[in-house]
Amino acid sequence: MSYMYLDAADFLRREICSFEHNLPVVVDNITPDDFEAVSAKLKRYFPGAAVVAEKDGCAVESKVGKLEYCKKLTVKPSTFLKRNYYSFGDLIEIIRRLMDPDGCPWDRAQTHASIRGNLIEEAYELAEAVDLGDVAKMTEESGDVLLQGLFHAEIGERDGEYTVNDVINGLCAKLVGRHTHIFGEHKAGDAAEALMYWEKAKAKEKGQSGLQDKIDSVPVTFTALMRANKVQKIIKKTGFDFADVNGAAQKVGEELQELLAASPEKQEGEGGDLLFAAVNVLRMLKIDPELALNATTDKFIRRFAYVEKRAAEEEIELSAENIDLMEEWYQEYKRLYEAE
Repeated sequence: MSYMYLDAADFLRREICSFEHNLPVVVDNITPDDFEAVSAKLKRYFPGAAVVAEKDGCAVESKVGKLEYCKKLTVKPSTFLKRNYYSFGDLIEIIRRLMDPDGCPWDRAQTHASIRGNLIEEAYELAEAVDLGDVAKMTEESGDVLLQGLFHAEIGERDGEYTVNDVINGLCAKLVGRHTHIFGEHKAGDAAEALMYWEKAKAKEKGQSGLQDKIDSVPVTFTALMRANKVQKIIKKTGFDFADVNGAAQKVGEELQELLAASPEKQEGEGGDLLFAAVNVLRMLKIDPELALNATTDKFIRRFAYVEKRAAEEEIELSAENIDLMEEWYQEYKRLYEAE
């Protein structure tokens, strides 16, 4: 019979393990000192599972969380649909089942192009969960983002393009190859040095021999703010940058004046120059322009919702004729709810 065998020391060494729930999982050579930690980890990854303890030549079955010390424990495999905790392998099999000829009609009808927007939406929802500091939502949305990547892989497998194993193999090879300061000869003393080694390994891997190769690799599908920020960071490494943030801020003023003085046919270009200059300032202050603008938009929405509420209370129409009142309520919200 097949099973997954782990020495207790190996079982505890990793912070996270990917276990095969469809096979018995054997944890052997458990010491009295390690037993509590082994029990806690079994409880976390196999909640409610049946465990066989081998002690004094007898096999005694118990539940995780109600174990007594023994040198060897075997977690019994569980029935798929009755399981209350799943593994990565289960996720792959669920997606494959949905894509079977008699699987879900909607899932089977999808293509790379048809679900492209889903990935973008899920990524933004995960980013929002991070901004909110909502751990439960981060857990859920991380799963949704993972699902999108695996969904593409299963579509690729179905269409004979590539497989889930190709994706995982490529990712593992990339992580090992780019972390030369962990798996290679280099040593990184801090995060900046680690990033430097990563970027050197990436450039070598992708055959990027010059600056233009790196710029060309920036996805055109990035949002405008993200793309501007990324390109500026690449160019900065050549030394072509403002001496300090004051110089960048002065450029914003210059670009604003040029926009205001521009003819109608040139206003769009000058507007782009203004935004690009503003991104420069934020970059130099180590502020992510995408996050900053989203936060400001959210703030504006909250403030104007208060304006709308006050207008309804006073039975005042939201219109240009009442701009002074609207501004008063706008400032009122800031005093009441945003005062430091």
